[in-house]
Amino acid sequence: MTSTAPETSAPAPTRFVTSRRERSLRDLTAEQRRSQISDGHRLIRAVRARPFQLYTARRHATRAVTLDAEEWMAGVLPAMRAAVSRTASARLDTALARARKRMSEYGVKRVGSAEAVAEALSDNKWFRTQREHVGRAELRDRVRDALAHGEPVELVFPLFSRKPFSPVKNRGVAPDTAELHSLARCAALAHTVAALSPTGCRFTVVADGHKYNRACRTPDAVVDAYQDTLRRWVRELDAEDVLRVVDYEEWVAGGLGAADLREREEYYLRQAAALHERHGRRFSPAAPRDSLARLADGGGTGQQLAHTFWSIATSVHYTALDTGHAGLPDGPCYSDAYQEAYAQYVAHLGRPLTGTGPVTGPDGQRPAAPYGRTAADPALHHALREEAWRAACRYVAISLTDRDLNLVRETAPRAVKLTIHGKPGELHFTTAASRDANMTAQHSTGGYALLDGRARPTFRYRIEREAAGETPVLLHGAADRAEREPHFLPLARLERTQQPVAYVDDPAPLLDSTFPHLLEALEL
Repeated sequence: MTSTAPETSAPAPTRFVTSRRERSLRDLTAEQRRSQISDGHRLIRAVRARPFQLYTARRHATRAVTLDAEEWMAGVLPAMRAAVSRTASARLDTALARARKRMSEYGVKRVGSAEAVAEALSDNKWFRTQREHVGRAELRDRVRDALAHGEPVELVFPLFSRKPFSPVKNRGVAPDTAELHSLARCAALAHTVAALSPTGCRFTVVADGHKYNRACRTPDAVVDAYQDTLRRWVRELDAEDVLRVVDYEEWVAGGLGAADLREREEYYLRQAAALHERHGRRFSPAAPRDSLARLADGGGTGQQLAHTFWSIATSVHYTALDTGHAGLPDGPCYSDAYQEAYAQYVAHLGRPLTGTGPVTGPDGQRPAAPYGRTAADPALHHALREEAWRAACRYVAISLTDRDLNLVRETAPRAVKLTIHGKPGELHFTTAASRDANMTAQHSTGGYALLDGRARPTFRYRIEREAAGETPVLLHGAADRAEREPHFLPLARLERTQQPVAYVDDPAPLLDSTFPHLLEALEL
């Protein structure tokens, strides 16, 4: 292994890059300028413990419950809209009550709109923001600034990249009830803030799938369809007046000229090349755990790359293990052979390749060889790990590029930024209920725990659900209706690929038609 070289500076900047970096250094903390990605170790541990627990096509068909799409829409969507309204009303009252109790903290004798909104944005129903990251008074001042300019309180939330081609996470790449419930939480927060603010609220979900496609290489058509479903569901939630889903690349392009966009892309490419040149020789596909641990010990971008590798390894659209989908899937996303090979890859991800031998399944047989190569082939694992490493370099590069250029702040200077990763100056917003607060919709499957006469939304990895024997819920009837009734299109995308709209831990309420009653007290 080579010794660690001094941390290199960013690639040679242009005038545009230089001016933006200067403002970024002024406006953002060092922590805000770091690349960030969700931790991937929980999923890897889950796969290692259950590498053969994914349902085969035959088992999936026998375990699944199939419902009419119209019945699903008639039961779930009204319950979701009611939950949004009920939740917003309750949190509105809570925000006002808390603002009155904290008048001394705000230094006021009478609660104003800014204080009430600040309390809504500090509500632990939605947020896990650390006090040292954003204090209430600071938050109030940001809101007051927007109100003084006669602008809506703007919330900007980068999220919802796409569901990756990852059979341990999902059985398909279309949004399911996980995304629907997350959007409902966004809608409830937006309605709460809008009711407290005299100028209203504009909650912008900045879907960043095309941004991070530089790293993961998901087909553009998949990202486009994913975003289209999100927008349709915002409409179904009656939230279009306060909540919108925009494409990140289009959003930032609105504030940049063509020349600036070219410079941004060139800067990103230089960043990616510099990261690989500096750290690539220190990464060993044959021994990723040890080599990445040494890389992380050096701190800086090496540490960010090491963390990113373990997360992005289960999100890359691999060419060495091709799904066969160059665009939107037409039929099931994953063959049995593909998902078994993928699970073995993830299960062995931290192990030295020199120790990799023929791995057998529960029946004593090796998984079917995908594309002429056995799932335990060291050369295949080497190629996949190398792809994951390159993807990690690209992910960190585009993250650092856009933070160097301060694109979110420059595009929406008075907005309050929400994030799924707590950072100074940003609000840590949770898109799932507290028991699944560390999960995000795009990296999980949605479902319901049907207990005590209630339906509780759950967010889990597919492999966790199927290892627990949960029941997939499939839909029929949407594909035939989608062309003449476009509101069925999100469900048609699920139906065409035989992707569950949800998983449940008890199929009985679906079979006896009592499921809609369990949704009446739905909590977001």
